[in-house]
Amino acid sequence: MGDQSNKKKKKSSEEICLNELKARLRDVEGQTVSLTISGCCDILQGVVSQVDKGGITLKGTFGTRIIPICQISSLDPCRVLGYVVNLRTRENPGNTVSVIDTFLDEVIKTIIVGNGAVGVAINPDGTRVYVANIADDTVSVIRTATNKVIDTIPVGDGPLSVEFTPDGRFAYVTNSNDNTVSAINTVTHSVFTTITVGMEPFGLAIGNTPLGALAYVANSGETNVSVIDVNPSSPTYNTVIATIEVGNGPIDVAITPQGTTVYVTNSGDNTVSAIDTATNNVTTILVGVEPAGVGTGITPLGTRAYVLNSGGDTISVIDAEPNSPTFNTVIFTITKGVGDSPSDADLTPDGRKAYVPNNNSNNVSVIDTLTNTIIDTIPVGVNPNTIAIGRVCSK
Repeated sequence: MGDQSNKKKKKSSEEICLNELKARLRDVEGQTVSLTISGCCDILQGVVSQVDKGGITLKGTFGTRIIPICQISSLDPCRVLGYVVNLRTRENPGNTVSVIDTFLDEVIKTIIVGNGAVGVAINPDGTRVYVANIADDTVSVIRTATNKVIDTIPVGDGPLSVEFTPDGRFAYVTNSNDNTVSAINTVTHSVFTTITVGMEPFGLAIGNTPLGALAYVANSGETNVSVIDVNPSSPTYNTVIATIEVGNGPIDVAITPQGTTVYVTNSGDNTVSAIDTATNNVTTILVGVEPAGVGTGITPLGTRAYVLNSGGDTISVIDAEPNSPTFNTVIFTITKGVGDSPSDADLTPDGRKAYVPNNNSNNVSVIDTLTNTIIDTIPVGVNPNTIAIGRVCSK
């Protein structure tokens, strides 16, 4: 009787294990997951291609493995996805977003959004993506769990860029045709205030700086950057608190993860302005021809800024590590394998790869940040313009 009772208990625990894990695995079937196996310390990452009665088929760089479900000790149903907006032209505006799985380095979904999709951002918890549609004067809201548009928010005239605050409660959108920035409540999906900035606001970056949560807006019709206080507890909340002179034709803006430096591309004089966020002092860095986009991140070699020189089809890599002897200098220029008119950059959360949309090549270049070499090229839609990368979880 004792043996039979033990067998029943063992069977019951196994059945519970199977049922719980099987339900979770079916939810992520066809998706990339990370998992560990009992008695093995290595993390396996791959695509769950099949879930059957007692096991799964996992496909990854290691090949194909059949793994018994009850040998799985942990499961992380999250992926790092890149969202690329395909602008096309003003005369024939695009309305799609290509979704890239950065583990597979391939497009897994194409999402229909508004007309003239040009700017994109992913919120801090990876649940929502906002897309600025310049031809519709709207922002499309994408739910990342399903990669479907769930709402559309009217904003100002000619929206170009969109960014979230670090806590994800608010998003800000530059409106290039009416010289304003729209502030959006991300819970209600509505604009709650409009802020006047400089002429033809283009790029936008938001971060926690030594002076608090601030937004930096590149005014492409002038030679300056507007600084907006985006701290709700501040007496100067949602007002312009400073205007910083930069180079000629400022286009894009990026802030380092530490919030200590802001980089502004100046397309008219082939420079980047590095702003010290504690003092607003500016360092001018010479880069390639017609710098357009810029992206920052912490790589295995330190903090870096990737500057996309759209006129020369090169990428300038700036050392953005404040304590480095080469801080705020170009330490490498990528020339081999760069597409036609690179326009933006974003890095994976681990900083090991950077992704660059090439506006005229209709593809995205993948950079190994350890070697600063292009290791892959991913076809996307027509005239890909900007990219946002984040960790997205299905549950």
